[in-house]
Amino acid sequence: MRILFFAANLLFGMIFFHDYVFAEDNKGSLSLVDKPEYYIFQNKSATLRLDKKNGQICLLDKNGKVHYSESKSPEFQIKGEYFSGADGLSVKQISEDLVEVVFLSATETKISLQIEKAGDFGFKLKYQLPAMSYIKGAIKLYPVEEIYGFGETWNGQLAQRGESFEIWDKSGTPDECAWMPYFVSTNNYAFFINYGGAVKFDVGQSNSEKLTYEMRSNELEYTVLLGENIAHAVQNFVALTGMPAKPPRWSFEPWFWLMADPDIPGGDISTLRGAHFLEMVAKLKEMDIPVGVTWLEPPWQTARTTFIPNDEFCPDLKSLIKELGKQGVKTLAWTVPYTSPRASNWDEAVENGYLVGKPGGETDNSNIKITKSGELEGTFYNYIDYFNPDAFKWWQKQIGQAVDLGLKGFKLDAGQGLPSDGLLFGGRIGKDVHNSYALEYNRVFYESLKNKLGDDFLMIPRAAWIGSGACTNFKWPGDLSGSFANNGLPSSVYSSLSLAFSGIPFVSTDIGGFSDQPAPEDAWLRWAQFGAMLPGMQTLHMPWWYSEKAAGHFRYLTWLHTDLIPYWETLANEAHKTGTPICRPLVWDYQEDQNTWYVEDEFTVGEYLLVAPFMNPERMRDVYLPKGRWFDFWDDEILEGGQKTRWFKGWKDSKWKFPVYVKEGAVIPMEIKNNVSGFGGEYSKGFITLAMWPQAGAENSFVLNDREGPVPVKTNWAKRDEINLSLTGSEKDYMFRIHLHNGLMPENIYLNKNKLRRYEAEEKFKGSGTDCWFYDPGTKKLWIKKFNNNKSGEISIKLKK
Repeated sequence: MRILFFAANLLFGMIFFHDYVFAEDNKGSLSLVDKPEYYIFQNKSATLRLDKKNGQICLLDKNGKVHYSESKSPEFQIKGEYFSGADGLSVKQISEDLVEVVFLSATETKISLQIEKAGDFGFKLKYQLPAMSYIKGAIKLYPVEEIYGFGETWNGQLAQRGESFEIWDKSGTPDECAWMPYFVSTNNYAFFINYGGAVKFDVGQSNSEKLTYEMRSNELEYTVLLGENIAHAVQNFVALTGMPAKPPRWSFEPWFWLMADPDIPGGDISTLRGAHFLEMVAKLKEMDIPVGVTWLEPPWQTARTTFIPNDEFCPDLKSLIKELGKQGVKTLAWTVPYTSPRASNWDEAVENGYLVGKPGGETDNSNIKITKSGELEGTFYNYIDYFNPDAFKWWQKQIGQAVDLGLKGFKLDAGQGLPSDGLLFGGRIGKDVHNSYALEYNRVFYESLKNKLGDDFLMIPRAAWIGSGACTNFKWPGDLSGSFANNGLPSSVYSSLSLAFSGIPFVSTDIGGFSDQPAPEDAWLRWAQFGAMLPGMQTLHMPWWYSEKAAGHFRYLTWLHTDLIPYWETLANEAHKTGTPICRPLVWDYQEDQNTWYVEDEFTVGEYLLVAPFMNPERMRDVYLPKGRWFDFWDDEILEGGQKTRWFKGWKDSKWKFPVYVKEGAVIPMEIKNNVSGFGGEYSKGFITLAMWPQAGAENSFVLNDREGPVPVKTNWAKRDEINLSLTGSEKDYMFRIHLHNGLMPENIYLNKNKLRRYEAEEKFKGSGTDCWFYDPGTKKLWIKKFNNNKSGEISIKLKK
């Protein structure tokens, strides 16, 4: 149960230290101020305060405002007895960015604390003392505060106050494969424990005023940093761990993959053949469903994991990949982080010590058990030890021989099953790197693909950890049940959105799940609606498994997703530069509105599209709209934000629609090839379509960053009877699709002060090869063509009643 004391008069963010003075001349190095009761450590934009009496830490901004504070200093167990900081501190400046604090526990046990600058907004702290075996820490939770993060969460929510759980990756349905000991607070700080093993968190469940963590480790290292809000704190943290890698533009086209003959749902994976992929692509094209990516499941190679083509799967895999490429489909391959005794590279791995060690020094030659669906069943000591530099390089050579076949990347399965007692390079033990192993797994493939293909590859891991965003360009959540149950579609929604806080902005979902083939039609459709609004749209459920109407709706969703590629690409460039997620929980942009803190099943795509997916077969649901004016995507109904609304389109139509809203002021770039999505037609080919919802009485700006860029686009509707648009520095042709409201319609339109020709007939407008415009009074849409006769365009739209 979540506990919030909204009646409290004192918020955490209102606490200040009045004798605190920030050194304005601090240039970014770590400086020290010695006060009678505490030490102050400063960098450019943040301050760490260490209490001399009890060793407690708090983090302050430049104005002395507290963002983070410990309830008590960390406790360390040695031989069953706990120690924590006390009197007797001494401080030594090691370098301009590092200070060591030494203090004694109550029993005079020496404790060393190293404090290091972590960017301009935070600090990294590392505690060391001899022979500690267990660690406990406690952080204050204040009356009005909420906590998010922890990687890919599986407890059915985003806001985690009142919950407790253990950070430990494991297989199952769902696969819990990207837990992270990291969170962000509405008090505008981020916190990360650099430990790759199990960490228990209690987020105010046992004590509403404390967030506690516990772990069995011999070292405590954590980073804490602040921001102006949650979004800024996350961006500051991601700047330390590495900005997200950007996927190629073609990765935003729909992905389809197979486990067997595409006409046999749930067929035996051993029957999968290369020819089936050509059959699948042919059927999709026949149904006019776009497909841009596929991947080859386990039978593609001779054994797990040789990276050598299996002739039984396809006699000439290189030619198959080339043929799929001719049809516009990029091919990836399924892989895992282990090999097996059946593989041709097994003996070399054993001989050179490239595998995770088994206690006792034996090599695990047991028969690996594989489920009917192709999953590894059980615990084996056959993972590659990527912490070993030689094993890392050796595995990159294995990867390289597969890339030479023409593959454009990999789907990285598994990675969450490292044995707890496994022995790894450098004296590491499996329990201490069980979760963080995923980062090395991601890194070995990312660096290999980067070296071979530059930026032109797609990599989709199941397992991930803090920092993975910088060495993979997509993420999918693993296997889920094809249903509305908690281990089905709802889990995918919550887990995908939780990653928004963790530096992994490029997410996908397995539409229809994995365990049930075919998934029930209602579940598949609702899942497809959600999946179409993520940057990666994928399914193994073929549309011809379902009714003609369901397949038609799925076709619509795939084209809507594809039409939005310029928008996906623009958001991708922003994510790559700033760490901003593409799909954002409402609290990301609307943190000042406390109502958004607990809206956990809605998100915005960028700034302008708000999506509220159905996670059940119902036809209506409540939707919270943040401040501003919002247009219903389906019928242009205008709603005022800052309140909850009931979305319902009738018992018949609501199955084929779902809540999507467009924010007033929106500019959404699209690339239209047909009339499926309703945003254009064949006449739109060759143009960049800018769908626009100008904001009355305001000026708005958007920066298009796709094939060329950045291209600033501005709208100004400050005067009631005039809208001014400007577009700068582009050599493309543009189609403006402008939504007019407030009872106004266009009278005359000027481009660079030259009056544009108006066409009364829509067909003549469509066929025109010159700058011109057309207004449809039925839909209240204004269409303007602007060709590339000049790089800049100033458009003035004169309006009338």
